[in-house]
Amino acid sequence: MSSAKSIFISYRRRTSIDITGRIYDRLVAHFGENSVFKDVDSIPFGVNFRHHLEQEVSHCPVLLAIIDPDWLGVTDDRGRPKLVNPADWVRIEIETALQRDRLVIPVLVGGATLPEERDLPEGLKALAYRQSAQVRCDPDFHRDLDRLIHRVEGVFTSLAVGTESAALVKDRLGATAPEGRSWPSTPTSPPANLIDELAAALATASAAATTPVPKMGRRRWLRMMGLGLVGSGSALAIHQRVPALQTLRTGGTPPMPDLSTLPHRIQTALEQAEAAIASPDLASELGTPEPESSELANSDPGLGAMTSSELYSYESVSVDEFGMGRSQVKFSTPSHQALQLETPVGPVMLRLVAITGGQFVLGAPDSEPGRDPTQPAQTIAAVDSFWMSVHPITQGQWRAVAQMPRVNLDLNPNPAYFTGSDRPVEQVSWAEAVEFCDRLNQFAKTYPSGSSLKHYRLPTEAEWEYACRAKTTTPFHTGQTLTTDLANYNGTQPYRQEPPGQFRGTTTAVGAFGKANDFGLYDMHGNVLEWCSAQPNPAADDTWQVVRGGSWQSPPQQCRSAFRSGRKADTRSNEVGFRIVGEAVQS
Repeated sequence: MSSAKSIFISYRRRTSIDITGRIYDRLVAHFGENSVFKDVDSIPFGVNFRHHLEQEVSHCPVLLAIIDPDWLGVTDDRGRPKLVNPADWVRIEIETALQRDRLVIPVLVGGATLPEERDLPEGLKALAYRQSAQVRCDPDFHRDLDRLIHRVEGVFTSLAVGTESAALVKDRLGATAPEGRSWPSTPTSPPANLIDELAAALATASAAATTPVPKMGRRRWLRMMGLGLVGSGSALAIHQRVPALQTLRTGGTPPMPDLSTLPHRIQTALEQAEAAIASPDLASELGTPEPESSELANSDPGLGAMTSSELYSYESVSVDEFGMGRSQVKFSTPSHQALQLETPVGPVMLRLVAITGGQFVLGAPDSEPGRDPTQPAQTIAAVDSFWMSVHPITQGQWRAVAQMPRVNLDLNPNPAYFTGSDRPVEQVSWAEAVEFCDRLNQFAKTYPSGSSLKHYRLPTEAEWEYACRAKTTTPFHTGQTLTTDLANYNGTQPYRQEPPGQFRGTTTAVGAFGKANDFGLYDMHGNVLEWCSAQPNPAADDTWQVVRGGSWQSPPQQCRSAFRSGRKADTRSNEVGFRIVGEAVQS
């Protein structure tokens, strides 16, 4: 089998031949007969079946391991489990795919569950950690196969993108590869290090700037920037964006630069970022504050400001309605500040990131799944630039502020139901969240730290939704749906076509899933609901206040960017926490 689109189906003929036949028919109808390998009957007579199976598996980027409820217990004529036999065909097939780093998808049929590591032989233990796909009987069979086919198509698309990106670089610079490098020779094997290839291409293009260059269309430039990376079962298109260093500003948006200058601008941004870290003078010139020392800028108790020339880096991800990754983007920005909260057991950091204001559509369209028709209609809203804490306030941060002098209320230093210093604080009322901000403000005024942030408060509803969306218009900042691999919520009932997820029944450490939105904010969907205010300076005697974002026990519909709910201001719930907004001194 030599087709670039090749799928190997591994199954037990004794226990799963019928359902495998139906799966095979659907795959053949979609991908073609020459792209699917299933039956050992096709092995030629007289050949070494182990070598033949290993060769066939090595040609296939995808292996589907059909696992039925009896898959582990199938025995040979002597009553021994077949999987313990190194010559077992199913074992050979899956072991070969795992060893060659193919995308191995356990396909669970007949209500089977994924085997645990301890039940598998040594060569198959990695199977216990592969993301599985469920294929049920009618009436769910075809919907489950649609989801599986979509996932496999994502792998083939990434392979094609990776190969095409290398071909575009080669076409852009000519047939001669950069010194010390070589172009991929066959279309079925993506280059091992596409990022290095593009870096070499940009360096060569910069060195040959005086040579006339053939014009390239917009689509080709954009496709050249799409780097498809395939490995360890991943099917994500990875991009990296390192914006030119700039400070937070308001005002109009500058015109879009000419795409023909793209390689030069990328190289310039990278050089500026590296130079800013290496040179304090340049960092200051570009607007990134120079650290006075490795210690706090002042020695006053309670609160300090840490400034650094280092970039704040984070990743965001988007998924389609099947929960499959569409893109993963890396960001770096100098526009961040960290408050250092002094505690008896050592300092606690509270990081805020700058968010440039703008206009956006507040609320959800009528067609959005989960929208409550009693909610306000969509409207155009505008917010000024502000700073926001990248995580919900943690229990460690709460305890640090609770020891500061009282402003209006006493604060319980340990109010949370689910304890952990890096978990979000919960069971705090709206007024107690405001008191947290007031204590920061009092110390910022009493002990000036040199930070540009002098006032802290809860976000308004408009600010919260603007920050959560991060320029997206989909139900979630992750795209058309949400998965429990990306957020902590009750995922047992899917929002769209994604597989059912898990219900953890507790809060998780902030940022535990490792993916932020495009503004660098974590846990905007799920974990804890977050107190907001109707206005920047709300009345303290308002009986009801708004919460946003969903919690650890919310269904996905209640974790949407537009979802809003009311709580009595004196509510203390293990579902409700908050994050803060920082404002600079008005000039």
